[in-house]
Amino acid sequence: MAKIFEELVRQDKRFEIFVPRNLAVVCFRLLPSAVAKIGNGNVENGHLKVQNRDLKAEDVANEINRKLLDSINGSGTVYMTHAIVGGVFVIRCAIGATLTEKTHVIMAWKVVQEHADAILNH
Repeated sequence: MAKIFEELVRQDKRFEIFVPRNLAVVCFRLLPSAVAKIGNGNVENGHLKVQNRDLKAEDVANEINRKLLDSINGSGTVYMTHAIVGGVFVIRCAIGATLTEKTHVIMAWKVVQEHADAILNH
């Protein structure tokens, strides 16, 4: 089932699989380039330019991914955790329950997408 979730993440160009899937755990995040679109920003040389402010793109991406995880978990529909890998905040989706079906995995991914849409289009 985790493989299905991983493939769904790969199909959305706003996201990346940050580390290879390990058994039932998928580690993913919104890409800095997707986050840069908030406030009409641009990523140049690893820095995000928003309203004449120069911010480290990774720092901004980490904060947005943190907000995304809080929003997902706040929905009460699914629960995910996080990890810090090399200073990068990633969201961890663990799919290990024996009664989990493909429809549950697809629903979990739709929750992620809906909350990402809300944050990115804010």
